[in-house]
Amino acid sequence: MLIDKKQKGFTLIELLVVIAIIGLLASIVLVSLNTARKKARDARRKADLHQLQIALEMYYDAHNGYMNDTYSGWETCDTTQNDIGKLVTENFIAKVPCDPLKTGSYHYYFDPGGSCSGGYCPAYCLYTTLEVEGTNYGIKGGNYGSCPGT
Repeated sequence: MLIDKKQKGFTLIELLVVIAIIGLLASIVLVSLNTARKKARDARRKADLHQLQIALEMYYDAHNGYMNDTYSGWETCDTTQNDIGKLVTENFIAKVPCDPLKTGSYHYYFDPGGSCSGGYCPAYCLYTTLEVEGTNYGIKGGNYGSCPGT
């Protein structure tokens, strides 16, 4: 008497095909997730610059001018050592914001403009580099000339 055994389970080929499909879907999800993270960091950068802009405008109201920047360049975050730190020491902002990555080529740049006298300037430019587009995003105050990203 012959016994007809039905195979139960999957063949090796079927399992490999399923694993390959899952791997492909996972890689697609990871790529889109990385793009979403970059966009979120860019949104944070823009929000940080707007927060600095509000603090600078309050500083202007109190001193009739924006601070000069002897530091000249990319701002060091979470410190009051540079000139923009006056926003913290005079309670216009809680802390100087840090770029979400805190490393690499992503920083916040503050550049005073116009004819500065007595430690005060009539204009400024704030800008940063965005990850997704790779372009500059800038905000200017007063009668600042050419500010990157504006």
